Amino acid sequence: MTEPVRLPLAYHDTAVACSYHLASADAVAELLPRSGGRPLLRPLHAPGGRTLVAVHALRHRTVTWTDTDGGTHRLAPYGEVGVTAGVFAGPAARRGARPATGGFVLQLPVTSREARDLGRDEWGLPKWLADMDFLDVPGSQCVRLGEAGADVLVHTVRAGGPALRGTRSRRLWSVRGGRLLETTTPVLARWQAHPGPGGAELVLGEHPVADALRDLDLSPVPLAAFRAVEHRSTLPAGRSLGDADAAPGIVHPGRDAGFGRFTVAHPGTAPMSQYPEAAAA
Repeated sequence: MTEPVRLPLAYHDTAVACSYHLASADAVAELLPRSGGRPLLRPLHAPGGRTLVAVHALRHRTVTWTDTDGGTHRLAPYGEVGVTAGVFAGPAARRGARPATGGFVLQLPVTSREARDLGRDEWGLPKWLADMDFLDVPGSQCVRLGEAGADVLVHTVRAGGPALRGTRSRRLWSVRGGRLLETTTPVLARWQAHPGPGGAELVLGEHPVADALRDLDLSPVPLAAFRAVEHRSTLPAGRSLGDADAAPGIVHPGRDAGFGRFTVAHPGTAPMSQYPEAAAA
């Protein structure tokens, strides 16, 4: 019998490329959780009725957890693409506490069933099994996210220059079992930045999830883009903040399999599967 995964998870080595885009604040607000009709989270404000949405492409290469006897176990490596709305939580969510800013995950496809089920069960995250093909070239990273041969999106980030070290905590909210969860993730990273519109490109494909993102009026041109040359983090259990209605977010069940396609290519090399089973097949 396989021992259940115990939290927290330690992410020792993750490749991250992210960009920040404008979207319709009204459209994003429709996807955020409520309690008895009261908004628990609200979109961050930007001029012209817009708000901030982040797109993250991640390759988790080494993820471990510790069992009750002190033994160390690993998750299989996996790819992940997150689409996260920038939000603030007011008193309705935090029981009179001061407003706090963070993110609410709208989409979080991954390349392993293990990562999908853990995210759904522990945090109520909108994870589904997908295919991801990464291309790394000097100064940029590109991921093609797809399912059953259809492209969901292609995300390219170009960022270089000096890498600046940053230590901070990332706050995320999610809904699980009728409760609003707040999860605070400590992060240690070194970032390369590209401010302005030239740092990334987001192209939506022909897929139901792509159509849902298109409905957010998501700008393909970013405000800024970043790449991590070093990234470590710890993912603990979420903290329950109170009752929440089921989040009406972008729901996509996806297929059921052990793994999706997960490849990485570099200039002059063929895509290499990150899963030995797929490579052998």
